Amino acid sequence: MSAQGYNKYIHMALGGAICLLVTYILLIISTQGLQTLFLSFNCLGLLVFEEVTLAVSIINFGITYLPGGFCGGLYTGYRIKENLRIMLLFPGIIGFVAFILLRYFTGYLTLSNLSIEKEILVPLAGHIIGVYLGGYTINWKKKEE
Repeated sequence: MSAQGYNKYIHMALGGAICLLVTYILLIISTQGLQTLFLSFNCLGLLVFEEVTLAVSIINFGITYLPGGFCGGLYTGYRIKENLRIMLLFPGIIGFVAFILLRYFTGYLTLSNLSIEKEILVPLAGHIIGVYLGGYTINWKKKEE
């Protein structure tokens, strides 16, 4: 395989790393921000209810996972121009797997209390949708013609 072929894999891995980094930073900010918001309105006890935790999960989808995937997709779409349908899938998956492993090894994710919808499906969908949005945003003019 030529050096050009290896560059695609490097750029996909870097796109996944950007996705992980932005997601993790935004998750810290959004978690602290939501806790501060609930605390300032004296409604921290609302986090006990299932409906509120579902709403927080949806808010994290829009604040954390989509922008993280979008940034990773911008980088990958800028560096890789051909076969975007296939190539953009990998940075999202790389960022998601690294995010799950990081959360598991730091102790925020336990297998005994694992919620598949909130801790697996929402981040996976957010990363993949965000990567595709970012990758096609940078290549919009080429795909339009």
